[in-house]
Amino acid sequence: MHGRGTQKHPSGGAYEGDFKDNMYHGTGTYTFPDGSKYTGQFSKNRLEGDGVFTDTQGLVWVGEFHGKAALGLRLQHKME
Repeated sequence: MHGRGTQKHPSGGAYEGDFKDNMYHGTGTYTFPDGSKYTGQFSKNRLEGDGVFTDTQGLVWVGEFHGKAALGLRLQHKME
């Protein structure tokens, strides 16, 4: 796979975004089976770089992601 597209997994997870050499690479959104999602940068199938994570409660976390680590995440407050 190369270019932009969507991939759905049997687990219920789904990725929509850029592919390079059959991997998530570039900008995209991964929706996890539990409904949480990450939107941001990917590198070789890993969350890598600036991104936004929305958890199952709807809380939005912004920061820099490096695979399974996400140091310095900030909770985004909703101003109403």
